[in-house]
Amino acid sequence: MRTTPADATASRSELRQLRLDGRSVEYRVLGAGPNLVLVHGLSGSWRWWSPLLERLSHAYRLHLVELPRLGRIRAGEIAAWLGRFLDAVELRRVDVVGHSLGGLVATEIAVHQPDRIRRLVLVAPAGVPCGRGILGRSLPLIEELYGVRVQLPTIVADAFRTGPVSLLHGIVYVWERDVRAELGDVRAPTLLVWGDRDKLVPTGVAEEWQRLLPRSQLVRLPCGHVPMWEAPEELARSLLAFLGDQLPDDLGDEMRMREGDRMSLAGHDDESPVR
Repeated sequence: MRTTPADATASRSELRQLRLDGRSVEYRVLGAGPNLVLVHGLSGSWRWWSPLLERLSHAYRLHLVELPRLGRIRAGEIAAWLGRFLDAVELRRVDVVGHSLGGLVATEIAVHQPDRIRRLVLVAPAGVPCGRGILGRSLPLIEELYGVRVQLPTIVADAFRTGPVSLLHGIVYVWERDVRAELGDVRAPTLLVWGDRDKLVPTGVAEEWQRLLPRSQLVRLPCGHVPMWEAPEELARSLLAFLGDQLPDDLGDEMRMREGDRMSLAGHDDESPVR
């Protein structure tokens, strides 16, 4: 039997469970280093990140979130749910990467809980309307699915797990939600990642995001809507380069740590030797 990247990741990652809002929540933890939260898109799962995990887990401690099915909670409540999840796993200030619907959810947290997000990476996020009707959205979706047809087993399995009710709620939400008026409130440095062949969220929308986000940069990759599957090497390099940049508050934290070390050493110097 052929081993897939998801199978390999599952064998090396730690599956954890917690109780949140009265329900059991599963998530996976992998790697070592600063904490990095990965949020999948609509009808997705942690498996969508599998092609990136080998590289990212060498530099970061990855937290692979499974978003709750819609219907149990409303789509507009997912960001608040994710905030409660981060509290439950004691991640107070963290870097977050979100794809599509997950990018929208990560943006909503950055808007309403700005101290929570240290760095933000949005991979083809939903949240800025592209002005298309139902037919104008459906045909590009078919094209995108054809482009990632090799991943059809994962897509079908995750769609079945999500269920038609949750999928419908999510589709309506990503089609109707408009965050443009709120993007000016995002304080976190933000990397926008877009496929230059994205049929679902065209690159013109990417330029609108970049214009409205105060501290953003845009990277275009040679792929469609799912860079994790279509351009994993390029996406991993972009993420590691962006997340590896030192922020001013990082320097402040480092200086405070060094100052604390100096005070500690000074305290030891003042102590009388034990006789």
